[in-house]
This record gives sequence, structure tokens and C-alpha cells, in this order.
Amino acid sequence: MLRFRPAFLGLAGGLTLSLALSGSLFGAQPQAYAADVASAGVLMVPPGPAPMTAATATPGVLDYDGIPTVEHASAENIGGLMYYCYAHKLVTDTTVRSLGRKLAKREGIRTNPAYAWGGQGRLMLSPTVMFDITTLNRDQQAAVCSRSALRGPSLPAQN
Repeated sequence: MLRFRPAFLGLAGGLTLSLALSGSLFGAQPQAYAADVASAGVLMVPPGPAPMTAATATPGVLDYDGIPTVEHASAENIGGLMYYCYAHKLVTDTTVRSLGRKLAKREGIRTNPAYAWGGQGRLMLSPTVMFDITTLNRDQQAAVCSRSALRGPSLPAQN
């Protein structure tokens, strides 16, 4: 049995490499994808003010439980956020993964800057205001992920 161990490790390493090369479960990793596409001149994330954090949030941005509302996030932003939530193991059910896959398959989702921001853990509260969910504690991040996933069925259908 010891003779097979190096072969198994080689197979496991090859599988990891092939998964890394082929992208995430959603078909593209938003952070890496945004960097690759931006360098190719296709996707440019617009510069803007720094995102709000848990410490700098204006009154009314955070709900009673200390997390921002997800009601105004776009399908693109939710798609990227689903990748972030799944990659950081914030939610254990399959809703996040399946919603992220469905959204990423839509036309134009992965090339939208909002998708890249979501993949970095930034929730768009409006077209010009973002909230960095990485500044929340892990339970609050999981709550944002769950609420975002619940919003999935109400997102506009693909045109």
C-alpha cells in the first residue's frame, strides 16, 4: 500500500492543479477573473469611494442585527457574492452554490464589475455605494450570504 501513496499524491496534486486552472465551481473566480479580464481591457472596475465598513457605516445602513440590507443588490453582485460565500465556507447548504452557478451562466454577469466586487466580499447597496462584508464577524457574514441567497429567486430573469 505504501507504494501507491506517491502515485495518489501525484493524482491529487494534478486534480488540484486542474481545478485551479479550470476555475471555480461557478466557472470563474471573480477576483482572479476580474484581474485577468481587466488586464485584457474588457472589464474595468470603476474607481470610487472606499466601501463602507462595519465601523464606518452611516446610520440606517445596518439592520437591527448589524448587517446591511441586500434588497438593492444586482444579480451580478449577488452572483459574485455567492462565489465569495461558497469559497469562504460561510454557508453550508447547496443554495449558495447552485444560485451562484445559475447567475454566473447568465449573459454578461461575469463581465460586470459588480460581479468582481461581490467576489471580493463587497455588497452593493446602490449603484455608487458598497459595503465590505469582510469587516463583519463570521456569523454576520454568513447572515449576509443567507439573505443574499434568499433574494436569488426574486432577481430579474435573464433577458
